Amino acid sequence: MNASPQPTRASRRLRRSIYFLAACPIFLLLLPVLFWPKTRAFLQAAAILDQLNGRPAPSLLRPIAAMPLATKILAIPSSAGMVEARLYTPIQSANAPGLVLIPGIHYLGMDEPRLVAFARSMASCGLRVLTPELPDSRDYRIQPSDVQAIGDSVQWLQNATGRPVGLMGLSFSGGLALMAAAQTPYSNDVSFVLSVGAHDDLYRVASFYVMDADPLPNGDVERAKPNDYGPWVLEYEHLEDFVPDADVAAIRPVLRARLYENSALEKELLAKLTNAQKAEYARIIDTLHQDIALFASNKKHAAEMAAVSPDGHLAGLHVPVYLLHGRGDTLIPFAEAEWLAQDLPHRTVKELLVSPLIAHVSTNTSKPGIWDEWQLLHLLAKVMERAEHP
Repeated sequence: MNASPQPTRASRRLRRSIYFLAACPIFLLLLPVLFWPKTRAFLQAAAILDQLNGRPAPSLLRPIAAMPLATKILAIPSSAGMVEARLYTPIQSANAPGLVLIPGIHYLGMDEPRLVAFARSMASCGLRVLTPELPDSRDYRIQPSDVQAIGDSVQWLQNATGRPVGLMGLSFSGGLALMAAAQTPYSNDVSFVLSVGAHDDLYRVASFYVMDADPLPNGDVERAKPNDYGPWVLEYEHLEDFVPDADVAAIRPVLRARLYENSALEKELLAKLTNAQKAEYARIIDTLHQDIALFASNKKHAAEMAAVSPDGHLAGLHVPVYLLHGRGDTLIPFAEAEWLAQDLPHRTVKELLVSPLIAHVSTNTSKPGIWDEWQLLHLLAKVMERAEHP
């Protein structure tokens, strides 16, 4: 007697189910291999964030996120003058793709500890990282020639690697980096731009220091108490607008010492001022009572600010752009990121993240939430994947 076909069909379904269940764990184990570039980028991003927060890369990730490095100081010829720079190269990957990382406007320039940590962590993941120092950045000046200095640094690294390179700018340098990526002949040498805490309109940021408010493109207004550092930088650059011409030479070094966070030198230089100069200095560092003077100075230098603002200067940009800004940023308010997203050419913005986990350009300023951590990790992973495959 022949067996009924019913058990046969059931047994076949059972075997298929068994095969499927057996294959699932294998498939899950193979997923990281099948999608290794993305997996690698996420692991590297996690290691970078750990290192920026003072934690070493986990031992399991060291082969891909803690490669030994060689560093050297070099000078890059530029139409803006010789640009001093530091190059970080993975020793075991001399032909690694390139990333140009532009320091913010800070007296330590390319030696600023957070910048060095960021550059080392990125290079340790297998990138050649160049940190050029803008000629006037140590003296808190933002000049149109800075755009050329950035572009010439990009061209130098592009020539060294033989392919387009990533470009990352911090703070006000983030806006300048976008401007460089939009200019001929630099635009074809850039593979992507990551802008962190950047400005779109310097005059609008300067007005924020006066009005405690920065408008958003949708008509809303971001309100916050500005960091005193911003007004002091503007006063330092145009000190003649705030004190008599005869007192500029005496007061400028005192204000410079404050910007350099050297309280001992500030106190020493302050003691050498006349009583009238001490009163003038006390007035300019009291930003609560400088609104009228700041407003007048801003109006006077509006054209100069426009020349170093991305607004109106981004039409030539055609590469992917990633925008990251701290929600609690009181130096350059996060509204500027929203304006940048609007002003950039269509489809170039690949990611815009306003995160509570960063303030200006530093991390770990807020109690992390899982979703906030994931968003920051996801953005950085996208950047790493793009950097490694320009």
